Amino acid sequence: MTWLDGYDRVHLVGVGGSGMSGLAKLLAQSGHTVTGSDLKRGPAFQALEGIGIECWTGHRPERVVDRDLVVYSSAVPDERDAEVVAAREAGVPTWERPALLAEMTRTRPALGLSGTHGKTTSSAMTVAALRALGRDPTFMVGGRLADLNTNAHVGEPSLFVLEADEAYSTFLGLALEGMVVTNVEIDHLDHYETMERLTGAFEDVAGRVDGPVLACIDDPGSAALVESAGAIPYGTGDGAAWRIEDPEHVGHSVAFTLARGSDSWRVTVPRPGMHVARNATGVLAMLGERGFDVATAAQGLASFGGVRRRFDVRARTNGITVVDDYAHHPTEIAATIAAGRLGGPDRVVAVFQAHHFDRTARLADEFGEALATADLAVVTDVYAPGEAPIPGVTGRLLAEKARDAGGEVVYVPRRIDLAAEVAGLARPGDLVLVMGAGDIYLVPDELATLLADA
Repeated sequence: MTWLDGYDRVHLVGVGGSGMSGLAKLLAQSGHTVTGSDLKRGPAFQALEGIGIECWTGHRPERVVDRDLVVYSSAVPDERDAEVVAAREAGVPTWERPALLAEMTRTRPALGLSGTHGKTTSSAMTVAALRALGRDPTFMVGGRLADLNTNAHVGEPSLFVLEADEAYSTFLGLALEGMVVTNVEIDHLDHYETMERLTGAFEDVAGRVDGPVLACIDDPGSAALVESAGAIPYGTGDGAAWRIEDPEHVGHSVAFTLARGSDSWRVTVPRPGMHVARNATGVLAMLGERGFDVATAAQGLASFGGVRRRFDVRARTNGITVVDDYAHHPTEIAATIAAGRLGGPDRVVAVFQAHHFDRTARLADEFGEALATADLAVVTDVYAPGEAPIPGVTGRLLAEKARDAGGEVVYVPRRIDLAAEVAGLARPGDLVLVMGAGDIYLVPDELATLLADA
């Protein structure tokens, strides 16, 4: 079964991103002829080419004029992109990514995992739980599942697990038959402009779900959906229908009792932090409300392989542990640092690269407070490709905010210098958390090499 009748040949502009590369895989695996382009060759290219998708860097407008459909990332300036412009001039339909997702879920309604933080891990947990139940879900996740080595897969046509992303209003047109909202916090205000509009978007999506909506009651933003959208509450707070009880941590694992009325199940997830327990609870609650066996689903989480760049241990060398994490919001940074402490390191060293000037400017104080919770923070400049700089909004600003909050901070202006600087600062017993959504993902391997050679 193809996803899109009448659109056999599809070209994706911005195919190197996690969302677009996932779409490319789903389309190719279901029989479409897919090509893709991006401004630079990224890690996704090799995986796409491995399944027969032709990819190129830069613009080749002459290659897209015979396509049946051109889809472009929400980050692509469509009125200036040479391939999008050429397709339109040739009469080829052009869709922004959210339009394609909406059409795909019209064909196959999805279980949506959403929220400001935690949606990627929650989506991956849903896949793990369903596979433990003997199912083969179709899925598209915003990160690479470590045990399956992919971010997207075509499986059962009637069981689609989808990360429902609020960025650029991507989730507004989705057809969902179940939804989890992990939290709703300030983010993406360069698009939504106000917190009220962001909250309204979540309410709109939740209100149109044809099935259960689960909302974490421990977060004020998502808890509001209990009243405004009739969501079923889960978490540790009073009134939670699906309750987390007796949580405990053993090393980098969290265990807790999940209770629903008089029923209860013991759940263990091999990842640290209460945020992990909350994510697992949302997943199991949604599956339970959909009629799946919770006990068996929970067994799937006991061997959860995780997601690349989500508390992803990349190296242990000379007594130093290096962890790679996608955290790029103050709440995520604070939670990741807190989770890192659970393993009992001598020090937690937080290495951070901010993502987008607008987010950095709006949340500078919060970034500083979060980074100050580490024993040492190493901050580099903002990753914001294609964005106009905002005067005064740099990594130095965040370093100063962290210092004002009482943290010990080192500012390294250039990302390319980070690994060498951190290698000189790290010492045996340290846990080094490398965090951010930009090209800082290159640092863990660079750092591991330097530490091994020391």
